[in-house]
Amino acid sequence: MRDSIYHHKPGNMGGLIRRFPDKSMTVPEAFSTYREIRVLPSKFRNMTVQTLADDPKLIEEFCKSLIDGMAPESKYRLPYKKAEREKELIESVAEVYGIDKSKARSKVVTGHYEDPNCTQEFNYAVEVVVAPRKDLNIEKHGGEVEFIGNVNSTPSIDGGEGYFTGGLFRFKDRNGETRETQSVRGVLYNCGFTAGDYYNKSKKKVPSVVVINLKTPCPDWLGSAGKTKVDLKPYADDIAQTLYSLTKKIPSYHGKRKSVEDDYRPERQKEQEEYMMEFLQERYKAIQADLSIKIKDRITQRGACYRVRPKMIEDGFQPRKNWGVTMKSLASSINRLCKEYLHVDREALGIIASPRAVMLYKGMSYPVTIDNLKALALNGVAIIIIEKEGIAEVLADRARKYGIALVHTKGRFTEYGKDLIEVAKDEGSVVSILVDYDVVGESIAKSSRTQTPRIGITRDTITWLQRNGYPDLTLADVEEEYTPSEYTNDPYLKHKRIELDSIVAKIGAEGLWRYVLHRLKELGPID
Repeated sequence: MRDSIYHHKPGNMGGLIRRFPDKSMTVPEAFSTYREIRVLPSKFRNMTVQTLADDPKLIEEFCKSLIDGMAPESKYRLPYKKAEREKELIESVAEVYGIDKSKARSKVVTGHYEDPNCTQEFNYAVEVVVAPRKDLNIEKHGGEVEFIGNVNSTPSIDGGEGYFTGGLFRFKDRNGETRETQSVRGVLYNCGFTAGDYYNKSKKKVPSVVVINLKTPCPDWLGSAGKTKVDLKPYADDIAQTLYSLTKKIPSYHGKRKSVEDDYRPERQKEQEEYMMEFLQERYKAIQADLSIKIKDRITQRGACYRVRPKMIEDGFQPRKNWGVTMKSLASSINRLCKEYLHVDREALGIIASPRAVMLYKGMSYPVTIDNLKALALNGVAIIIIEKEGIAEVLADRARKYGIALVHTKGRFTEYGKDLIEVAKDEGSVVSILVDYDVVGESIAKSSRTQTPRIGITRDTITWLQRNGYPDLTLADVEEEYTPSEYTNDPYLKHKRIELDSIVAKIGAEGLWRYVLHRLKELGPID
């Protein structure tokens, strides 16, 4: 969906114009992504953003001309067919969880929001999946639900549940009565998802996975540091009603019994890696006989674990702690087992890592995978690798104006992230790294295969900011005490750190972006 004047509340537009990073651009250039730019009056066509920003009356006239010139879009335009997307959503969950696809339900709902107090209007879509799990014992796990929340296809660091907590969720039950609750968990409780003993056992739902993806052009983020909570008022009722309608179709307990006795444990059970090794050897032989399997039956590391798990359960394998820990350990062992015993990388077996690295470029996001490394490496006049997803997103609009691509890694570099850095260098792109000033950030900055410039942050970042527009900023404002889990030679980092989030919280994203541009100019890609 294109940008629109209607996505902003009237007062916010003036602030956006005044904070625009390159005010030497003309108004049409700066707002080229806005659908209403085609009706821009001639007086603004050669005007610079600086001229516009300096005159509040001009800003008001500019906004009014766009609103008067074109009506808002009245309907969300889906880039896909609903039925196909609903099937795809279930398949994507099945790649990660052992679900019963025949009983899983999904739905795509579109909506329109109009603020009664101002001109803000926008369209949105809600994608919901509810899928019962086959891999959990119903006797032990009846009523349990794993919730995954996304905003614009991106989960938060807590799995996304924080996105959908707070506000007022209303839905009509099967009797037509309106119910209200304060969170998505409250809706799920009303539908039989609770592990508590006080809930009627026969009404508990079978253990399930619930995924919600809110697609909106203007999420109203709440809080000053990071993106952890969104104002749900425009969407809450649609989310609640859709979730209620789907969860009612999920089977409940109804006296079902466990299929394997809890106290059964074989005298000797195979080690978990033995099961994975058998699977890898069988897959290797199959691919040697038919290379097309690598493409036709491509799976993720987690998917490989779910291929192995039924055999483990059949044999009575008992995890030392729980299946979550076992599955994570199995997934992490795949590449090592491939190299040690088969002398190939996991990609040779059509097993790929789930994309943790994501590129943000010109308003779009692209998962970094083995298939698109070359194409992504050609994006942007420069590529900045950023440790934190939230920081990449707050800088994304500014980077778009300069044609700079941002890649967030959600933590330490993945192999594909390291591959992207090297491919981009081979293509002549300038690549740099932006991380926290702590032990983990130091480790990330040093983990690229070839030396890659680190553009920040350090204590020198604070000094530069003090000299360039933020004289009141002090080191004490942004540093915090911590106890690192890894060794460091830096005596400062043994006790204190500076996070990117703390700088943004103190001086805003604009301050951090000014510093980033300064460092990029030193490297050469920005004039």
